[in-house]
Amino acid sequence: MSPAMAFLWRDFRIAWSYRASFLFQAGSLVFSLVSLRFVADLFGQASPHGLAEYGGDYFSFVSLGMGLSLLAYPVTKSFAQGVRAAQVTGTFEAMLTTRTSPVAVVFYSGLYPILVACVELAAMWGIAAFALGAEFHIADLPLVLLVLALTLAILVGIGLCSAAFAIAFKQNEPLTNAFLAGSILLSGIMYPTSVLPGWLERIAFLLPLTHAVELTRALFIEGASTSSVGVHFAALAGFAVLLPVGFLVLQHSITWARRSGSLSQY
Repeated sequence: MSPAMAFLWRDFRIAWSYRASFLFQAGSLVFSLVSLRFVADLFGQASPHGLAEYGGDYFSFVSLGMGLSLLAYPVTKSFAQGVRAAQVTGTFEAMLTTRTSPVAVVFYSGLYPILVACVELAAMWGIAAFALGAEFHIADLPLVLLVLALTLAILVGIGLCSAAFAIAFKQNEPLTNAFLAGSILLSGIMYPTSVLPGWLERIAFLLPLTHAVELTRALFIEGASTSSVGVHFAALAGFAVLLPVGFLVLQHSITWARRSGSLSQY
């Protein structure tokens, strides 16, 4: 069994030992979608003006945004959480002495939550489209997959930097929470960025989720504006540099912790 599969199997067995959590997690996903459906029905035929460039259907609009926001949390948090769990249980230093590279050990520790998040994202959009009436029209599936891959790469890079902080300072860093909160507020997840004041809209442009959400809506919603697709795609591709940066920062943090003799501390 490969190291990646070993980590996935370990984390699956741990998660499966709490079977009720699967039901509650699935139930919360459905309840969230149904709540969004009711909110969308509240608008009725009087669609807000700001939704015109997104096809006018709020449920389709918000389902796509919420899907990406739900993906962001586990991807950015899973690596640091895996590191902290291993540090507290005293297994982190032992794992780093195996033949598997230390960077790979940290990366594999976050694979299971990321895989679950991707499955939940697909399930959320599937339920929204086939059971709750979201109007999705995917014209270019390879491009959709490319956008999602770039989004994952960016979030993984942020998560690896967070794990590096946990290794170096033996605590969770606060910047990821600030990034997630800022994205919820500014990235157009629940409402278009056009409703923001001008200075906040400019800040929103600096957040990678803003571009991921805009591109996803342009690719999923028929009638959505595609005039800025090139700009958003270029910005998302630029932010993807966070992935190699994350691996580099992680490697340096492990090297520093080894030299300082702090790997066994928590």
